Amino acid sequence: MLETGGEAKMLSRFTSADVGPEAKEYNLLRADEEYRNDNVEHSIYYQVKAQFQSTDLRYLTEAAELENQRPTTEELIKSASSQEKKDYKKNKFLQNIIKYLKQKELDKPPEKPTKETLEYLDFLEDIQDPEAGLTRISDVCHSLPQEWCVLQLCKSFNPATTYSVFNEIIASNGAIYLTLLRHCRSPELGPICLRFSGDELANLFREYSTLVERFRRVVTVDPLNMKGKEAKQKYWEELNAFDTFLQKLLSDFRNIISPYCYLFFGKRYDCTAVQQQIKIINTQVDDFCLVNQWSSHQRVLLSQAALHANRLNAADLKLICYELTRNENEIQSVYDMLKGLANDWTQVEERQPLAGRRFPTILVVDERLDHLHWEQLVTVQEFSRVKSLHCLWRLYQNNKSSIKHGYYTTNIKQGMCIINPDADLVNSGRRMRSFFEYWLSQWQHLFQTVPTEEVMVKQALQADCFVYAGHGSGLQYVNGRVICRARVRSVVFLFGCDSTRMLGTGLYSALYGAHDYYHGALCPSIVGTLMPALDGNMDTVSVTILSLWLAPGDKKVMPWTHIDRVSWLKTGIIKGKEEKTPTMDDQPNYHIGSLCSILSLVQQGKVEPNIYNCCIYVCRGLPAWNMAVEKMPL
Repeated sequence: MLETGGEAKMLSRFTSADVGPEAKEYNLLRADEEYRNDNVEHSIYYQVKAQFQSTDLRYLTEAAELENQRPTTEELIKSASSQEKKDYKKNKFLQNIIKYLKQKELDKPPEKPTKETLEYLDFLEDIQDPEAGLTRISDVCHSLPQEWCVLQLCKSFNPATTYSVFNEIIASNGAIYLTLLRHCRSPELGPICLRFSGDELANLFREYSTLVERFRRVVTVDPLNMKGKEAKQKYWEELNAFDTFLQKLLSDFRNIISPYCYLFFGKRYDCTAVQQQIKIINTQVDDFCLVNQWSSHQRVLLSQAALHANRLNAADLKLICYELTRNENEIQSVYDMLKGLANDWTQVEERQPLAGRRFPTILVVDERLDHLHWEQLVTVQEFSRVKSLHCLWRLYQNNKSSIKHGYYTTNIKQGMCIINPDADLVNSGRRMRSFFEYWLSQWQHLFQTVPTEEVMVKQALQADCFVYAGHGSGLQYVNGRVICRARVRSVVFLFGCDSTRMLGTGLYSALYGAHDYYHGALCPSIVGTLMPALDGNMDTVSVTILSLWLAPGDKKVMPWTHIDRVSWLKTGIIKGKEEKTPTMDDQPNYHIGSLCSILSLVQQGKVEPNIYNCCIYVCRGLPAWNMAVEKMPL
């Protein structure tokens, strides 16, 4: 159907969702066709275009400005044809409409939006040619902070699911396109794209589509039936079985992407030692590629491997070599080069520890791949997700004055929390209340009280930081469109089950999570969950993240790592593990400025060891850095 000439010509003029699912599917279909025909750059253009849902424009704070694009009454009359003008003179109804609109314009003259505003909302709006589109995409990526690597993850076209419900779409087979829009050799070398497909990937999609319901079946129990020893033993056996299942699923995921997981590493911190080593590496890589007539694609892949060689084991290095070339002599030469560079990097990091740290990688994730645990591919790396390059560009444009060294810098002094508003999470509410009264006593607190929309929009979302802990995402207390019409200045934490999980609304529609409404309101950064979790585990992760990133109101409190966790979990009482405990005055290096770095610690299992407790927390939007607790080392 989509390949017929007339429809293809018509759909090519629309961004996704202008005319329903066909426009998005059309762009994905073109991306597939171009990739198969070795027009990789054209494929990248269609992939980027497919990720932008034009219906998103309805959820942006600039919506009022967009309405001003409507022509004035004078412009309407001027643009009318001769026949239309004759009809107008005979039509009293139309004359009354124009009269009414003229009066409205006199009462409140329309304000034309600036050209800049329109450009950052949809930078591909006026482009139909793939080459011109890729040039525009490259220009946008090169304008982003030089510290960022930007990876786009896109699921291929599948005609069988064009009108399917969400669960059928995510379970269906398809390829994954991994595109490096901005990488370690940008802007010198352009974007590259890899495609993953096969039976293993098809099985992964099927298994992943059952993940949330599997977990719900295990943890949804009647407390009255859990008093016996056998019932408790059965519960923990099933929960451990789920943990094993999820570990196997993540292992399969890594094996499918392997050996390309190293592409998810970000750039190293920019210090003198790193600059010198990178200069040596790039010269070595370029000389090798020139002699052996390697393509730009191979050069980018080799450069990325060379940049992070000491983070890869010998088996990974060997696999990378076999992916780069089939020539045995070249394989051995590349392997020897990478082994040597791994040793060099180890020495550099020993001399300058800053060289071992990396800037965040921005993941542009297709809505149909957002449920996958991408952060688990390289848990030591800092990540932040966005739904489209358009979304990233808009957030960057509106916050670029606050972005330093690739981080959105903020200075958290005051905040607001809304804890257990339905008052039905007794244990969780008690724990979280004790934490906020102990650690963030200076904040505005709302415990066991349902907030009004006015409180949410005018107080919570205007604070330096806003924390919600309760059921879901909190959208049950404030309409998403009300959030969109506000300008959210807070860094937002949504600690609830599925709080930033992408959800469908029936048959094919644009998928939305709570974070989309917040990003529509220009919220810079959001932390949320991809699936449900047990309240005790979520509380532990929540307060650990907050205590590491936010300064306490009183420096005389003990570091949260020194509290008796069992006492706090069971009763909400905060006391030290030892008789003599230090205070925050004694711990000057306790805090971490980078929010994404703290999320990385969670992903590594250093807060909660079970995989189902640690892999669900993600950062969305701009990588944030709290200057109030740690100055930047650069």
